[in-house]
Amino acid sequence: MDELRDQGTGPGAAAADLAGGPCPGIVCVAEPASRASPPLDPIFARQQMPAAVAARGSSVAALAELAYQAAEATVDVAPGPFTIHAFSPTGGELGLGSRVELIASELLSRLRQRRRRAARLYVPPAEAALAFDGIRLLVQLALVARDRAFISIAQPRALETGGWDLSPWPGGIAPIVDDRKPPSRAYRKLEEAFQWMAAEPRPGELCVDLGGAPGGWSYTALRRDARVIAVDRAPLSPPVRNHPHLTMIEGNAFTYQPPPEHVPVDWLLSDVICEPARALGQLDLWLRQGWCRRLVMTVKFKGSSGYGILADVRKCLIATGCPRWRIKHLHHNKNEVTIMAESPVARRQ
Repeated sequence: MDELRDQGTGPGAAAADLAGGPCPGIVCVAEPASRASPPLDPIFARQQMPAAVAARGSSVAALAELAYQAAEATVDVAPGPFTIHAFSPTGGELGLGSRVELIASELLSRLRQRRRRAARLYVPPAEAALAFDGIRLLVQLALVARDRAFISIAQPRALETGGWDLSPWPGGIAPIVDDRKPPSRAYRKLEEAFQWMAAEPRPGELCVDLGGAPGGWSYTALRRDARVIAVDRAPLSPPVRNHPHLTMIEGNAFTYQPPPEHVPVDWLLSDVICEPARALGQLDLWLRQGWCRRLVMTVKFKGSSGYGILADVRKCLIATGCPRWRIKHLHHNKNEVTIMAESPVARRQ
């Protein structure tokens, strides 16, 4: 909530306007009367629900009808394709997953029966996520209890630094395919980051993986047929260790400099365990030296302190001229955030 106060939620929004949500995972914020102000991109919010309204119904049919009543007029005049995101912010904790799917199905059935012309513009969520720039309306239904939901109908807005204020995936959770081959589960964070960036290493591109051991991030790049230079004092684990496209350098991730013939590398990947200030220093060095075209980096915290440095991370990305960047607490992040950026070097070449 402190982050929302700092970014500002529109004219008149004050600390008293912020209140704890109706369930874990939701924060309610007072909004301005219009959406004319620039869209926000809160680090610790993977999804936003503009102008959300509360709905209470004792059955799946009752909640679907309330969602239909909230959406019908807007869907009728939508300037293009729309999709529906139905999810529970509590995940599987309250057993609401199957119920929210039933509500979404009932809502879509009502639209097809009563608003046939508009319903022809419906795009399933998985397809919509792949071409989100073409989606003109997002209908969201967040089920917070068996009989309570929040409903939001809004148009996604482009962010100045790339991407959209509304996430392309229900609840802001990018789908990750489970893989048992990587030597660590950290690969999930990187897979998720690539989806948020709508970019990933291509075959033959060069990635530098700082603090690469045991090899989860190197594995993620290598499986895309990229080349990887991994830097760590500890060796990488199988199946990454002997990969033909891997170069292992035993050394310090903070003092490593890419050879001139490799500059700029295509991707900097860094999941180093260190103090936030050291991560910021590493970020600033690589960007100011022009050593990489794109980067994914985590900033890790201890306890509930140190988050103030994220303001300095923003300043660094702006000061170094990054044209596209996001800072997000991803679904697979723990007490950390992920920086995703395209450096100015990528635009100059």
